[in-house]
Amino acid sequence: MKDRLKGVMFVHKSEVSNLQQSMSWKSRRISFLLVLIFLVADLGVLANESEPTVFLEEASAYSEPILVDGLPPLMCGEELCLRPIRDIDRNGRFSAEADQWWQSYGPDLDWNGMDDRLQRVLAGSESVSPTAVIGPDGRKTVAIVVDYAWRANDAEIETLRSVLDAHGWVGEDGGAWFQQLEDIDSVAIDKVPVSALMDLYSLHGVVVIEMQNVMIPSNDVASKAARARPSDVYSATAYERDYIGNGIVVAVLDTGVDNEHESLNDFDDENDAPDEDPLSYNDHKWVAGYDATSSASSIDGTQDPDDGNGHGTHVAGSAIGTGDSSRIHMGTAPGSYLVDIKVLTDSGGTNSQASLNGIQWLINNQNTDWGHNSSTRGIQVASMSFGSASTPLNPGDQGDNGSGSEARLVNDAVNASIVCVIAMGNDGSNRVPSPASADKAISVGAATDRGTINRTNDNVADYSNTGPRLDDSDDDQWDELKPDITAFGSGIMSATAQTGATFPGQPAKPLAGSDYDEKDGTSMATPIASGIVALMLQADPSLEPQEIKDILRNSSEARGSASEPSVSDRWNDEWGFGLIDASCAIDTVLNKACTPLEGGGGVIDPPPAGNGTSFDTQMSKPSNGTWWIEGDFARIAGITADNQDGDDYTKVQVRIEQYLESGTVRELQNWVDAGGDVSSWYLDVSVKDSWVRQDEDYVLVLARAINDEGEESAIDARWINIARMAVTIAGPAIGTALQGTVEFSGTVDGVEHDVLEYKVDNGDWLVGEELNSVDTGSQDWSFSWNSNSVDDGSHRLNFRMVNKSGVKTDEVRRTYTVDNQPAAPDFQFQGSVEIMDQDLPVFSAVAGTVLEVDFTVLNAGDLDANDVFIQLSAVGSQSETYPREYRISTLAEGESQQVTLYWWATQAGTQDVTITIDPNNQQGDPTPSNNVYTFSFEVEERPVEAMLRFLPGSVTTDPRIPLPNTPFDIDVRIDNLGQTEATQLNVRLERWTSSGWDQIATDEISFIVGSETDSGNAFAEFSEVGHDIGSVKYRVLLEGNGVEPEFSDHRFTVVVDDAILGSQVSISLAQGEVPIDFIGMEEGGLLFTTRDGELHVRSITASMVMQADVMLEEKWGGELATTLREDGLVHAVWNRKTISPDGYTLTDLSLTSLTRLAETTPTVHLMPAIKLSEGSYWGLALAEYDGDMVLAGYHRDISTGGSWQDITSIFTIVSSNPDSTSSWNSPSIVLSDIDIRPSQGDQLAIGLGEENMHILYQELRDDVTGIDRVGLMYTHGDPSLTSWGFQSSIGDEAQNARLVVLTNGSDDVLVASWIEGRGKSAAVAHVVTDNSWSDDAVRINAPGVQNIELNPTSDGVQIYYDEINIYGPVTRYGLLSDSSNGQSMALSNILTEGFLEGQAGLEFDGIMLLSSASGSLKMRTVADITNNNNNQEEGDSGILDTVLAPLPGSKDTQILILSVTSTLFFIFLGIIIVSVRSSRKEEELFAVLETDEEGSDALELLIAPVGDEGPLLAIDTEAEDLVVEMAAPMTVVLDEPSLADTLEAKNEAGSGNSRLDRRMKRKQQREFSEMTQKLPLPPLPGIPPVALPSPAELPATVVAELDDTQGPLLPALDGTLPSLPGMPPLPGMPPLPMIAPPQRDVTCDECQAKFTVKDMTLSRVKCPICSANVQL
Repeated sequence: MKDRLKGVMFVHKSEVSNLQQSMSWKSRRISFLLVLIFLVADLGVLANESEPTVFLEEASAYSEPILVDGLPPLMCGEELCLRPIRDIDRNGRFSAEADQWWQSYGPDLDWNGMDDRLQRVLAGSESVSPTAVIGPDGRKTVAIVVDYAWRANDAEIETLRSVLDAHGWVGEDGGAWFQQLEDIDSVAIDKVPVSALMDLYSLHGVVVIEMQNVMIPSNDVASKAARARPSDVYSATAYERDYIGNGIVVAVLDTGVDNEHESLNDFDDENDAPDEDPLSYNDHKWVAGYDATSSASSIDGTQDPDDGNGHGTHVAGSAIGTGDSSRIHMGTAPGSYLVDIKVLTDSGGTNSQASLNGIQWLINNQNTDWGHNSSTRGIQVASMSFGSASTPLNPGDQGDNGSGSEARLVNDAVNASIVCVIAMGNDGSNRVPSPASADKAISVGAATDRGTINRTNDNVADYSNTGPRLDDSDDDQWDELKPDITAFGSGIMSATAQTGATFPGQPAKPLAGSDYDEKDGTSMATPIASGIVALMLQADPSLEPQEIKDILRNSSEARGSASEPSVSDRWNDEWGFGLIDASCAIDTVLNKACTPLEGGGGVIDPPPAGNGTSFDTQMSKPSNGTWWIEGDFARIAGITADNQDGDDYTKVQVRIEQYLESGTVRELQNWVDAGGDVSSWYLDVSVKDSWVRQDEDYVLVLARAINDEGEESAIDARWINIARMAVTIAGPAIGTALQGTVEFSGTVDGVEHDVLEYKVDNGDWLVGEELNSVDTGSQDWSFSWNSNSVDDGSHRLNFRMVNKSGVKTDEVRRTYTVDNQPAAPDFQFQGSVEIMDQDLPVFSAVAGTVLEVDFTVLNAGDLDANDVFIQLSAVGSQSETYPREYRISTLAEGESQQVTLYWWATQAGTQDVTITIDPNNQQGDPTPSNNVYTFSFEVEERPVEAMLRFLPGSVTTDPRIPLPNTPFDIDVRIDNLGQTEATQLNVRLERWTSSGWDQIATDEISFIVGSETDSGNAFAEFSEVGHDIGSVKYRVLLEGNGVEPEFSDHRFTVVVDDAILGSQVSISLAQGEVPIDFIGMEEGGLLFTTRDGELHVRSITASMVMQADVMLEEKWGGELATTLREDGLVHAVWNRKTISPDGYTLTDLSLTSLTRLAETTPTVHLMPAIKLSEGSYWGLALAEYDGDMVLAGYHRDISTGGSWQDITSIFTIVSSNPDSTSSWNSPSIVLSDIDIRPSQGDQLAIGLGEENMHILYQELRDDVTGIDRVGLMYTHGDPSLTSWGFQSSIGDEAQNARLVVLTNGSDDVLVASWIEGRGKSAAVAHVVTDNSWSDDAVRINAPGVQNIELNPTSDGVQIYYDEINIYGPVTRYGLLSDSSNGQSMALSNILTEGFLEGQAGLEFDGIMLLSSASGSLKMRTVADITNNNNNQEEGDSGILDTVLAPLPGSKDTQILILSVTSTLFFIFLGIIIVSVRSSRKEEELFAVLETDEEGSDALELLIAPVGDEGPLLAIDTEAEDLVVEMAAPMTVVLDEPSLADTLEAKNEAGSGNSRLDRRMKRKQQREFSEMTQKLPLPPLPGIPPVALPSPAELPATVVAELDDTQGPLLPALDGTLPSLPGMPPLPGMPPLPMIAPPQRDVTCDECQAKFTVKDMTLSRVKCPICSANVQL
């Protein structure tokens, strides 16, 4: 093994130490890794080979380097690399190529096996690869071909990959190309780091490292000048002789072909309106296609890559175009079929890996049955209008010497009997590019026809490359004679492709129609020649490629003088062997003399009708009674004996005559010369459509021989018949959906009718109907077919008639859609089901372990599914903590979603676990049997000894969010996973400070029980006081029995914030309704849901009450984006699905704005609808900043202009008035070719700031680790511009990204969070960073996390996320901020139970939408105390604003209205009080005289009576109702002691009575009323104090009440109010109406009398009628 590594670096052993000393530390590290790789790889080589391979690696295997002027030498460190001799003995190893071919490889002037161009790259020149990216070494990567001395085996390929990976190669999943070619011993690779070149060069068995060539795209008049089409100048053209390439398959290797062009879609040019389906025509030209520019293309030939450049369509039209119905711009072989191989991208320049891939596919399909009909088998001609571009990396480049990988592969294609016709290139210099340099290629230069058909003034185009080719050092000098021929390439008019933008935001790209344009180049000359090759193969299909090449050379019109007379007397370095001549080439194939070109090529008159008598000519074909079928070629053949009566015959002529039933004779073919030798001659004729006549009697085929003297033999004759063999279909019509039993019908034409056959797709031919016996003619046919025999979907049905002789008609095809089953989802398990523990797959687990069950669900049906329920059943799975159920909100048809369920495996033994999708089949799955998956799993016994652990969720706080400077509790749960109890545990809590860990408290736990199936647990409880808002770090240290050191330390963070957790409210949605988005507004929010495929929105109040339910879209497409606008409305965008008139499902985008009550503006549609089968919009996101609204999303372009490359891009659209469709600008593609699919990615996360628009997006990657995963990327730029330049990778296995953009002056501050990983190893990543993403994310474990929400507040950005821990699904809370001390990331308190479905931020508070594992929904608030307190502290202004809000007018007007209204209210209140007091009455005047109990002298108080003012009680007998009026008696106020003092004294002395009690009560009421009147009017905020009117300004009634000396009666009110002092009268205010004193209507229960009581203080009165006591 050591001997095998001696020459690994291709240097002398004595130089190794010097090289090692010159290597950097990094290089030594990589070399060490590579040595390990080589050791392993070489062992693999030994293991895979029966005999050891001898690789001369001794000193004799190297020689001194060859130094070439202008070429940097190959360096090994600081020393020149020795040159390897590369004399390798294959020792029986299989190889597809000649031994030692690499010794003549060029460009390799210093003959060391390293391409000279790569040597210049190693010396510092820049890579020219179109697919280059910046590699890990900081340089542009290169595209290379690694050539081996033999076919590399698996171990060598693995070593090759290992070397690439060691240098940071991005790999195939990173978009790199890696293909081992089958027909040469080479591997094509791109995106190769420059640093890897020398290590690849050193690999065992590698003989050459090639740089991939950059391939670039290198006919009315032209085809006529080439004598392929008829003209007035030249005769005997190929077309006139029916040589149009019938049955020949031509592959066009180019930029793709728009084969819907009317010159390329079919043969008859009838009813051939452009159609995207190339097989939709009855006589389609297209038979197969392949996109070689994509490593992911389908190799079965069913692809139809369109032309986004225009070059390939033009080339195809020149070769095989029919010229549409006008037949003007026709190609040289309009009867040939097309195979479309896309080897150049739409930009034109492409690494040769694509052309290598395309040529290899060409070889692999040389004899493929395309499944259309027998005449389209394989590929016979390949037209390649491309070649390697010259490059600054190879100054003075003369092209290739035929040893390049493309050229070698072309030679293999020719060996496979494919004629390869290749362009010489357009450098206008002596340069032969690859693959035109291939030995066996037909290399074509370009001539100009100067706009005329006549060839005499033609010349070589000044851009056409010249020869000879560089020498390949073999003995065949003819190889270097390039070009082989020239053909017309200037001013070529041919088919025009449609190359417009395919992005659906722009006007839809139309299909190619019947337009033509003019192009120049050897690229245009090549298809002219390719078509002529097809004509030659039609004349003789048995020709081999080398024979065709020789015939083309020899039949061309020689031009110019011989440039290499020692080799060829006619080859010219510009013209090659001459200017192509289609007519002469066909004549040569037929062994005929060429029709001369001189004098314009006059027509040779046929000899007169013969009258010879010698029967020297006899026909062997056809025999009498033969049927000729229209569209076929029929061969007439025979022999001619020597002329015994004269000179030898020099030619044989044939004539065809048709005899009709009427006796008329039609000449179908005048006398024409036959080919071959006179002794054995033949003529192939094309049976034309015009020859078929229903009234035909018979046809005579006549043959005669003629000598130079005009003497002729006797005519030999055969009789035949001509008929048409064809099948037509009458029904069902195209586009009909087939259901049940279907009847097909049509008509068949032909001879010897036998059976009508059909086949479905690629199945077997079946008999549809046995036809009636008809010798010739037509008949109708029909048969029934059960469409239930196939699955629903699109199916192609083929029909043909087979006659009794086995002759088959051409197939007729129709594509129908079978639709027997109603549209329904069809769920399937995709891939395998994995059981994971701690993110690692396991096959057994200990009892009590919580296991993840990971699997993928696919909807293979034809209907989207909403609210898909999935359930896991197993022993121990019935846990409320770990969810065994899951609901997929939306699973679109054709999409899949990964699901994780949890199984709490509590019982030991072998357990059966069953997963069921849609257990009750509520979705209507037609095949529910595949919705169940069952597997067995081994659960082991739990460990016997105690095993203490801090499990996820082990720390909780009370309250859940501690407040600053407020006590709170910390509870720490400790679980025992073993069977034995743990005892005597000490738990210590410590807090992190600037000086380290400080102990806070300790707690003791006496024991924690063990269990065989479950874990016992206990809590340590601590008290703490909240610090400032932000995070506080803690750790818990555990000591005692059963404590393992590595599990004795648990660290966590507690978030302190001015927020409290509010109440919880359960909500109920309709059956099958699923929440999809929740967005907050200033008050309340909007909940977006879906049910039955509809999109709904529900309004939610701030108190969490659901109100309105509005349907936004009936045919929702599954995508939704919302944002809160600056004007307080919510803007929403979604995709919808519609059905086009022809039955296609379309999708577009819809927009609307919504108020808090879910009121909507008119819905507008933003983009034209596109077919779902061709693309989609997904991952939509909205953002607004400074009045501009931006919509961003992914655009998946499946059709990719017909090439079906399935490319995903990110687009942006901007509007300053989002409610108007016309205000949205055109879409901008900011990033293209993003490797992500809807089933793998999420919604974009976007934000707008002062500096840029910022986007977080997902893309598949395998860099660094080599493992495929979904990465998170960041980019920024101007949303109105395309092709953003800044991109950065920020996360791995990432999903659910969230982004908030804040501004700090002119700078943007980015707050972002996302999920990384899945299941138990999942984490929440979060970062606060700047525009250049200069900060790294911090990650915190969050097992089972499914959702994240960010909510910006004044203290920072709140973060909510869920996880699954010991308490089941919970939602956590944290705070992200950009504080003065740097970033502050405070995570994360357990907030509440339940999965986080959404979070709606209100003006100050927020509402969480939560769901349980079973799917029930609830809402819960998180209130911001600071903002609420601030709101209260603003007090006056806040209350004032609330009071003023309903009032009209400006704020000053609102204050005036409030002031006047308040004043009038208090005046009104005063009047009411005075009225009540004035209505009181005293029943009598009283005096109190008291004597003490000891008999002291009594004191008498004399009371003077006052005159009676009227009756105390008056009855109005005239009134309808009895009214009792009681006058209030006047009260006499005495001097001290006052009545009040006396009453108070008597009451305190206990000598009062009921009358005294009533008087005291009335006294207290009067004092209360007086206090109320005297209270000053409290000042209103913002309103100047208003003085109350003085007693003089009050009405008399009020003055009397204030003045105790006035009488008790109120004067009458006049109904008007006086003006207020200092305030103007209010205009338009009505006078205050008369206010009557309060009174009460009473009815006596005894006598039913009705009367009125005006004293409102009385509790009962006597009825004035019956004296009964009436209770009031």
